[in-house]
Amino acid sequence: MPSSVRIVHTYNVSEDTFWDKLFFDEGYNRRLYLEALKFHDWKVEKHEDHGTEVQRAINVAPRLGDLPGPMKKLLGDNIRYTEAGVYDKARRRYKITIIPSALAGKLLVSGELYTEPEAENRCRRVFEATVEVKVFGLGGMMEKRFVSDLEKSYAVGAKFTNQYAEEKGL
Repeated sequence: MPSSVRIVHTYNVSEDTFWDKLFFDEGYNRRLYLEALKFHDWKVEKHEDHGTEVQRAINVAPRLGDLPGPMKKLLGDNIRYTEAGVYDKARRRYKITIIPSALAGKLLVSGELYTEPEAENRCRRVFEATVEVKVFGLGGMMEKRFVSDLEKSYAVGAKFTNQYAEEKGL
């Protein structure tokens, strides 16, 4: 059975600022992934604005940290994934599918990211995700680890985003 998670953080920017000046900004993303999250690599594979929606794909290589032996054996040392997303401009919702370099068809991560206004220059960023690992004997443990990693990385990202927005005067 898949694991679900709902991650909520408050950002000290308006929804417009979040979507228009941060979320798709290359400088912000480069620093978020490479400096704040300390990923090995980050690159935009696709960014297409079709008027009502934006399609984006980024390819990243996260740091995995200490993994239990069976997970490390299964995933290897050089995991990468592509985050393929579609942003609906009218609804301000970004649907995400994660496409891993390892365990294709066995590791399924999808979700939706959206904002809710909180005050004039504050919004909540909400990410609702589902993680499913179809590996006999390891699925549940791996799902818990991936959910925990999502929660940690989104917390780091929220802290970084607020610092970046303040630094840039947004």
